[in-house]
Amino acid sequence: MVNKEPIRVLQVLHVMNRGGAEAMIMNLYRKMDRVKVQFDFLVHSQEEGVFEDEIREMGGRIFRIQPFKGYNVFPYYRECKVFFKVHPEIKVVHGHLGSCAAYYLKAAKEEGMFTIAHSHSTGVIRNFYDLSYKIFSFPTRYVADQLFGCSTEAGIARYGRKMVKNVKYSNFNNAVDSNLFHFSEEQRQLVRRSLNILDDELLIGTVGRITSPKNPKRIFELFKYLVLNNSNVKCLWVGTGEMESYYRGLIKVEGLDNRIIMTGVRSDISEIMHALDCMLFPSLWEGLPVSVIESQAANLPTVLADTISREVQISDLLCWHNLDEDNAVWVADVMRLAQTYRGHRDKYSFDMSATGYDINETVRWLMNFYEKNAK
Repeated sequence: MVNKEPIRVLQVLHVMNRGGAEAMIMNLYRKMDRVKVQFDFLVHSQEEGVFEDEIREMGGRIFRIQPFKGYNVFPYYRECKVFFKVHPEIKVVHGHLGSCAAYYLKAAKEEGMFTIAHSHSTGVIRNFYDLSYKIFSFPTRYVADQLFGCSTEAGIARYGRKMVKNVKYSNFNNAVDSNLFHFSEEQRQLVRRSLNILDDELLIGTVGRITSPKNPKRIFELFKYLVLNNSNVKCLWVGTGEMESYYRGLIKVEGLDNRIIMTGVRSDISEIMHALDCMLFPSLWEGLPVSVIESQAANLPTVLADTISREVQISDLLCWHNLDEDNAVWVADVMRLAQTYRGHRDKYSFDMSATGYDINETVRWLMNFYEKNAK
């Protein structure tokens, strides 16, 4: 009896480091039946991503291609054509990198592969780069066989309202492993001790890349307001990004480095969620933040900006604010929620499987989708 080879699905991204989309894909990959479906990755960077060793251990391959710069459309497209021609074993191409999706998906489609475009952000046009992104990514809606968005707003931002109503568009929930995030007092105490957080101190945090869309300026202002006005509060800033060194320096200059702790990248996000008493999320824009799904799965109250899609709400643990509101207004709710839920989080629960954000359900659906559409 001949063993059937798994369907090879190519995930296309910039680099496999810890970001929202990357973490979600890895969560799905770990749960996937790799006898039936195997992931490969096409990355647009020579940088060795933090997930690459794990990918190889699970049987996935890492391919590298030149970064898309806009001015190199034709050499980029030719390289994609060559790549897909020499890899006919790839049956599905799932694209998460939006700027050049129209070109790599077109090249894949011309080789008979099923193509998926996946929008992870709402985005706004702030500068020439954002405008260029809109222009280069526009044809994707007509090229891809399937359009996914992490929220309706993310779908509209990328493909337009008309396409979101089209039969080939679907929302794709940013699912999490609810078992990992089920609240644990033991894990809470271990992490807090490792961070030198006292039992009577409140720990307020945020998790995400330290980059413009996450609004690090406002995060810093809120953290500063919190620690200067509450002697029993410390703040935890988890993540990395191009603005990390600037805020590390600013925190040190202002003498707040013993009260605002920047951890860089952490692999134990579920444990971090247990250690926190409230999470802050004042993003300028988002698709649908995985961190906020995770915070709810961990029974962690979260204060977030109303710029974020309401589709992220799967519990009554969220408190919404406008970014124009004063820091004092935000902080009042942060302190209220932190004190209300502290010591009672293990008593709060809801059925994640009924929300559509449980990863086991999502993996089953996605495997069936790949198998159905593999050409």
